[in-house]
Amino acid sequence: MVLLVSMLFGIQALCSWAASPPAREAPTALLSPTCNDTAVEEAADLALRQINADRKEGYILSLHRIFSVREHHQEITGSVFYLILDVVDTECHVLSKKLWKNCMARSAHTTVYGQCKAVIYINQARNIAHLNTYECILQPVPPRYIWTVCPDCPVDDCPTEPKYLEAAVQSLAKFNEESEQTHYFSVLNVTRASMQWVIGPAYFVEFLIQETSCSKNDTIPDISKCKPLLSKLAQIGFCKGSVVNSDLEHEQFVTISCEIYSLQDPATEEGKQQDNQTPGQSSQNHQQGFPSETNPFSPHLEKTVGWVKILPPSTEDNSFQNLTGSQNEHKDVKPFPPEAVGSAPSLDGEKTQVDKPDLTKTITGPVILRFPEELSLSDSCPGEAKKINSILQPLLPKKPTKI
Repeated sequence: MVLLVSMLFGIQALCSWAASPPAREAPTALLSPTCNDTAVEEAADLALRQINADRKEGYILSLHRIFSVREHHQEITGSVFYLILDVVDTECHVLSKKLWKNCMARSAHTTVYGQCKAVIYINQARNIAHLNTYECILQPVPPRYIWTVCPDCPVDDCPTEPKYLEAAVQSLAKFNEESEQTHYFSVLNVTRASMQWVIGPAYFVEFLIQETSCSKNDTIPDISKCKPLLSKLAQIGFCKGSVVNSDLEHEQFVTISCEIYSLQDPATEEGKQQDNQTPGQSSQNHQQGFPSETNPFSPHLEKTVGWVKILPPSTEDNSFQNLTGSQNEHKDVKPFPPEAVGSAPSLDGEKTQVDKPDLTKTITGPVILRFPEELSLSDSCPGEAKKINSILQPLLPKKPTKI
């Protein structure tokens, strides 16, 4: 009898426990705001600013259109936005630290385009806009599209070929001769190159330069022998040059233009704008996206992690969204750190940030979910393109790019 009573009591307790709702559920509902919503536009702007600021190689990316957006409201105020952005590169190198809106877009036939996935947390009450993770995949416009519009236009070529390095060295010699810099500069690496037949072979190059220890007060027969200055003292520059060979006149016509950047000057256009602004004017002012000791919320913000992958030009008759990775791919910036606590090493793959926080602890930071597979449910997405580009239009993805 005692045993029977004990069993009945145990069953009753078990049923009572199973029927009781959990003490608290983490909010997981994702909203689908419109792609032309002001808050979404500002989130995309801030995400792209921080993507460009985080990179150390390549060109500043500009927003072409918002492809999709999901929003996750947080218990601690603010929202996490899961963005898919169609982007194009500009003529500004990332070392310039310029805002993407202030950079000139490339001509249609020289465009490198693609898609970025970004996770950004925005909390206006705390003046925070923090980019958690990003992944971008880019590709040049296929040559066949260029030739249909401009058969004589130069097509981007492999920048590591010796002929382009030689053109960069020749262009830089003109800069070293004419500039008012105190030291000579040497070629660091060629970042972009193309060739065209004009009155002879013409080479067009974009390249980085670095300050050397050789003074311009001295006669230096071979600049390449000059050692670079220490990184704490050296300046880096970005140049665009050309060498046109005239078969008729048997002459060379050399042009060069350079911008010099001080690596010790952390100021950016974005930072200079903030100096004259007060918090709360606009979400464009919420640029405290990186942890700082003065922000009590910062210990719960993980360091931004992300990468940009550049594919070679496509030779297949297919659209960008069907492309996958290549052995010739290039990734700039840094890879995801292994087992980064509290962050997502991949937006779509394995992650260390769980979807639901530990319910036994107080939530003090944003809840970062796995990047949603489902696109925005809003009919306004994808949004309108920022600029009409007849070459890009048929190439733009109709679904998210597989990264």
